[in-house]
Amino acid sequence: NKMAADGEEKVEPETEPALSIHEAEATMYLKEHHISELFQNFTAALVYHRPEDPKAFIREHIKQLQEAKADKEKEPPSILDESNVLSVFRMLDVAKKGYITAAQYHAAMKNMGIHFYNRGPAGAELNKITEETFLRETKISLKAALRTFFEY
Repeated sequence: NKMAADGEEKVEPETEPALSIHEAEATMYLKEHHISELFQNFTAALVYHRPEDPKAFIREHIKQLQEAKADKEKEPPSILDESNVLSVFRMLDVAKKGYITAAQYHAAMKNMGIHFYNRGPAGAELNKITEETFLRETKISLKAALRTFFEY
């Protein structure tokens, strides 16, 4: 704080301290290699499955990721399998109409932790997203979320 010419004390706004070069390099490294996403994936899988031996589980999870990277036909590990996704759809389609609204679709994606997805899937223009479309879009989005692991 400094004294102004009229004798009143001036309060200067606080600013965030600048990152050191090492902190900035570390942050860039973590972003570049998607380390945060990797650990979020491990953490979600651990919490969902609650294995007796978490370290062995993580080793197996990494092995499955590597196998999926080597064999494009093989599905990468995911905590949400087809039955989970269909259950979400069916919970939303309480009247059993065979479709959900676009708002329900967006809320479901958010609740499943899917942040990057098709915002306008087939049927959205009519506000009627079918189970088939929901399942397809969810699978595509989950696979895309894991693609960061296959870039190396």
